Amino acid sequence: MSSFAVKLLAMLTMLADHIGAAFESELPSSVYLLCRTVGRLAMPLFCFMIAEGLFHTRDARKYLMRLMMFALVSEVPFDRLFMGGWLEFSYQNVGFTLLLGFLGILLFDSFAAQGRKTAALASILAVGVTAMLIRSDYTIYGVYYVFIFYYFRGKKWGRALALAAGVLLMSSHLLMGGEDWRFAVVSLAAATAAIPISLYNGERGRDGPAMRMAFYAFYPAHLLILYAATLLIG
Repeated sequence: MSSFAVKLLAMLTMLADHIGAAFESELPSSVYLLCRTVGRLAMPLFCFMIAEGLFHTRDARKYLMRLMMFALVSEVPFDRLFMGGWLEFSYQNVGFTLLLGFLGILLFDSFAAQGRKTAALASILAVGVTAMLIRSDYTIYGVYYVFIFYYFRGKKWGRALALAAGVLLMSSHLLMGGEDWRFAVVSLAAATAAIPISLYNGERGRDGPAMRMAFYAFYPAHLLILYAATLLIG
């Protein structure tokens, strides 16, 4: 699978997930759970492409700035659809998690290059804790996904096992945190993202500059469309 194919799959599974989340009360329980199950693949796929982006970008700082703008632009659409306000600071969109994940591997790489292994690991932990403190979507688990895909690049089994461990831990966390047990079980489906990731061939495919901008725009745009749909149905 090319970069284009992986991103397209991530977008489609995310769309399914958000349809389920936005219309939970209108959908049959089985359809809702199906949407959320399919949607579990999205986050690991996005995290994988963020980690891969560091190896392919010509300017990591510009990449970081693009992720920052993506997170900021997406916050109002995210809050309107899921939080019921124009700007709600109690929970942040996934763009901030991806931003922190990318920042984490930049810091890790910098400290590791200096031979400062403890500082390198501490930097990943620090951005993970930051994700928890600002309550960005997937919090420390999203940062963990980005990191393992960077650290285990080219090591399919190590990557798959690390992903499975993270998914199991997150599912257990949801269950112990009082989340609906059905959703906690559904969350285990995220481990199946290892399959398309293992099929990634390192090629861009149709993933040119215009297409990359379209991928960035899709997240806030589809949130706004779903929000408009909820108003019509409501």
